[in-house]
Amino acid sequence: MTMKNEPDLFSNTVSSGEECRILYLDTETTGVDTETAHVCEIAFLQSTYNGFIRDPQKDVRIQELILPPEPVPPEASAIHHITNGMLAGKPALADISERISDIVSKADYISAHNLPYDLAILKRQLPDIFGKISEGMKLDSLRLARHIWPSIPSHALQVLRYRFDLGIHITGDAHRAMFDTELVRSLIEYILRMDLVTEDSWRDLVKYTTSALEVKVFSFGKYRGKLVEDITAQDTDYIKWLLRQDWIPADYPDLYHTLLDRTSRKGKNT
Repeated sequence: MTMKNEPDLFSNTVSSGEECRILYLDTETTGVDTETAHVCEIAFLQSTYNGFIRDPQKDVRIQELILPPEPVPPEASAIHHITNGMLAGKPALADISERISDIVSKADYISAHNLPYDLAILKRQLPDIFGKISEGMKLDSLRLARHIWPSIPSHALQVLRYRFDLGIHITGDAHRAMFDTELVRSLIEYILRMDLVTEDSWRDLVKYTTSALEVKVFSFGKYRGKLVEDITAQDTDYIKWLLRQDWIPADYPDLYHTLLDRTSRKGKNT
């Protein structure tokens, strides 16, 4: 009998194929600004799959508390409960860079919830390791969740945990690096096990995840917080102006494709 939220190794609903290694990761940091925050805890969970079927015997784990170059502010400790006292005597991130480089070099794909956030900090602190991660390796579970459940109120990892009972067999504390890393794996395996995607390979899953998402609300400018659907109908000059700006497809690709799609549909209906 298969345990709840554990992959069924005998299921015919998951694909089989060549062996693939997915490196799930999570960081806990001293802040939320990717340009200034430093890692204070890191976790890697390398899982080996045959197609979408995981071999639990081949799991490899790294979890370390990291001494950052600056104290952890209380605002950050309130989230992940890592204190400066806990970090006394712990290694700096550079001190374990060889172990990190070894596990990253073996990965076919790298996955996290809001992966760009973690990679931005890791690339800044360990550029020789994380500066080599190609776009085709990145599997962001946040984007995947937004594709699959576009209408749910929140796609935060802890919200998804309770919505789908993802953490029922995970021990530890939420917002700690290894707990959240295991939660990301549980989320992705839940999506695969429930046949919520039609893709049958990790490469196709990454491609689907990176495809354009529909943006509902403006996050900047004079219409910040307003519905894209409403502004597209009410202020066509502003929408045309946005589409002429080079920074829109570069910095807001999902919005760019949403505006193109909406203006195209509007043109067909007139």
